[in-house]
Amino acid sequence: MGEDHDHSYANRLLDQLYGWVPLSGSFRLALRELIQLQRENPKSIILDSSHHAKRMWYSLDSFVVGYDYTRGNGQKVTRIYLPGDVFTDLSSFFQNKPAKLKLVILQGGDLLYVTRADFNGLRQYAEGFDLIQHLMLLEQELESWRGWIMTLRDEQKVAEFNQRYPMYLLPNHICASFLQMTPSRYSAVKANFTVGS
Repeated sequence: MGEDHDHSYANRLLDQLYGWVPLSGSFRLALRELIQLQRENPKSIILDSSHHAKRMWYSLDSFVVGYDYTRGNGQKVTRIYLPGDVFTDLSSFFQNKPAKLKLVILQGGDLLYVTRADFNGLRQYAEGFDLIQHLMLLEQELESWRGWIMTLRDEQKVAEFNQRYPMYLLPNHICASFLQMTPSRYSAVKANFTVGS
């Protein structure tokens, strides 16, 4: 992949970040120098639970699933990241704690990333703090939304999920786990939803 492509990908991320927080020219230039390309295959584990999150990612074309091993028995899907999302295990990345999430590439495999060490080198810029704050607010909003849909009937859960995620592009067992439904129940509700939509 040529340098022009790398810069256009980095600019795509920087434009998105600018939509969240106004970035000074100097911060933008400094951050662009730190952005690197990561290519992975489907089913690759990019972060394992109990390891430390040393990278923050931006998905160019990847669907990434976050499994939480801290709640109940077995792995539960608590996060689904889509192309255009910025993500990591925030508490691990910013507080240097063991990760609670296991992040796995579901589809695609092109990501951009910035390392924790490099990001910490940008502390002199106010935008760095503002971006952290914005990312934390996005995660809080997602957790709040997910808590809310768990209070709904199964049919409503699936309808709300479909508003936010492309459920027809995601495996049923992933969606079912995220919605805390059995795969058979999810499949039945999804089938009825398809007929009714």
